[in-house]
Amino acid sequence: MKHLFLLAAACLGLSMTAAAVNVTVTAPGNNQQVGSPFTLTANASSNGHQIVGWHVYLDGNNVYTGGTTNSITASISGGQGNHQLVTRAWDNTGAYGDVTQTVVITSGGGGGGGGGGGNGLPTPPSNAIWFNNIQNRGNWSYCHDPGCAGGSGQGSYWMAQHQGSPSRSGSSSEFYNSGVWANALYWQKVGAYDNAHNLLWDFWIYVDSNSQNATQALEFDSFQFVGGYNYMIGSQCDYGSGTWDTWNETSGHWIHSNVACHKFSVNGWHHIQWYVTTNTSNHTYTYHTLVVDGQPYTFNVTYSAKNLHWGDNLGVQWQLDVNASGEGYHEWIDDVSLAIW
Repeated sequence: MKHLFLLAAACLGLSMTAAAVNVTVTAPGNNQQVGSPFTLTANASSNGHQIVGWHVYLDGNNVYTGGTTNSITASISGGQGNHQLVTRAWDNTGAYGDVTQTVVITSGGGGGGGGGGGNGLPTPPSNAIWFNNIQNRGNWSYCHDPGCAGGSGQGSYWMAQHQGSPSRSGSSSEFYNSGVWANALYWQKVGAYDNAHNLLWDFWIYVDSNSQNATQALEFDSFQFVGGYNYMIGSQCDYGSGTWDTWNETSGHWIHSNVACHKFSVNGWHHIQWYVTTNTSNHTYTYHTLVVDGQPYTFNVTYSAKNLHWGDNLGVQWQLDVNASGEGYHEWIDDVSLAIW
């Protein structure tokens, strides 16, 4: 009995001297009124131990997962009203710390599980059609050859769905590409919705450490085919130029914008939202607003569609472009939603 008591005391002593994780949330403040999505920034330290993970919970639901970093910037979405916000970090000893706050969401918050509202994005109307968890849908298509994706066609590529890690929802999709100046394209068609002219696309990406030196560009496109015309609303983070680019379908060229796009930090999730529209009367498409990790950028750029005589359809796609290194890298996508109206 005495030995058990001493053992318990020793264990208690160890727990009393274990490293403490200190978490500080710099935004939002407690009881602050915010729109949706709102930006959360936080940092953590642990008495010389490495911070290895993060979770953010909104009303008990895991809405953000981060990796090995001392600070995070996260875009958090929620419906209007009061919410409990818990920001938690843990270190490599297993110790953790957290901060519990109340936030009051006063505007925004899309229906059907997606984003929208706030940061210059519209809130989809009640008659909007939602496609949620697109990363889990079947019937994906992908290609690597120059005639489809451009690039050299060298190297290898693949896609793997329902990945548990890294993941925000517990089921992400993983893309891989390699090869000198090689491109790999992955797309999902949701069907013909010719009367929809507003597209609000909301998704998260995660890239590995190889992407820092191997990426030429990360491409994110939405598209609509109506009456033979191709409204290819392409965008890319051009690692070569350090800019966000938009796609001119008529000329077949990328157009640099004045919006900088630095390399995405690795081993952490990044939130991307695009609001774009199509006009099938005059065969044009317009980029309105891009939001990256809660930071909005106004584009208001319009291009003309091109008649390629393709069948009517609508969808989204991602492309991984490799630079001269030829080194392979991975990109994961998760919590992908598309609202159309």
